[in-house]
Amino acid sequence: MTSRDATLRFRPIAAAVVHTARRHAWQILVVSVVVSAVTVLAELTADHLLGRADLATALAGSLSASMVSLLGAVFLSGFLGRLVSTTEHGGTEHGEHRTRIRDVLRSLPWGSLILADLLVTVIIVIGLVALVIPGLAAATLLAVVGPAIEIEDRSAVAGLRRSAHLVRPHFWRVVLFATLPLLLANGIVGILPDRAGAAGVLTTLVIRSIGEAVLDSVVGLLLVELCYRLIAADRAAARLAAQPASLPAAVLTRRCSPRGRPPGPPRPDGGVR
Repeated sequence: MTSRDATLRFRPIAAAVVHTARRHAWQILVVSVVVSAVTVLAELTADHLLGRADLATALAGSLSASMVSLLGAVFLSGFLGRLVSTTEHGGTEHGEHRTRIRDVLRSLPWGSLILADLLVTVIIVIGLVALVIPGLAAATLLAVVGPAIEIEDRSAVAGLRRSAHLVRPHFWRVVLFATLPLLLANGIVGILPDRAGAAGVLTTLVIRSIGEAVLDSVVGLLLVELCYRLIAADRAAARLAAQPASLPAAVLTRRCSPRGRPPGPPRPDGGVR
């Protein structure tokens, strides 16, 4: 199966994302805004400590903000993955109410997802520091690590390998559907207002929370849906690759007589013995 297959075209992927977003609009908005607000507040607090506290306190604040951001990203990704699974792919492996907050918190593979996120960050940073192109290539190959870990219940390292395996045959499609949206979202987040005084802090908190929530939700839904379709394409390609090995037996079976024996030589009258 090639990247031209209908499952990896833009229209059906976009339609699935829009369908999930419309069906669970308020649920997605509330959860993503809360996660973004907590993350932004932690970052603003860390920035405040960085300019006014001693080095140890500032470092602790910065590390805490990074951990809150990481946990928030992992939770939001898992939550959106559950919504896509139940809405578009009939997922029921976590029960009927698998999208409830407490069920998501309890059932997510936190260790694998956190470790995978850290590994992906390190790999991409190394690639960007060495040369920009390797970093972007790594970001593309590892774009669906999180969804792959949760959908197929894989470990962190196995999730990295699985993402690269899924993306490689459809690299440029994934650049279009994942890497470019991620870069665009990060660019928009970068131009959102920063704090300037007490009033600026509140404005920043509100604007960045809503803006980042919308962007993170759209990109998260897109990555999960893309991962499901890459898995389907990979399984179809595996079935297609196995067909030539079974084809001779099938042909032989069709050519055999009703008793399972190959047809004999032709008779003088034109029949078969």
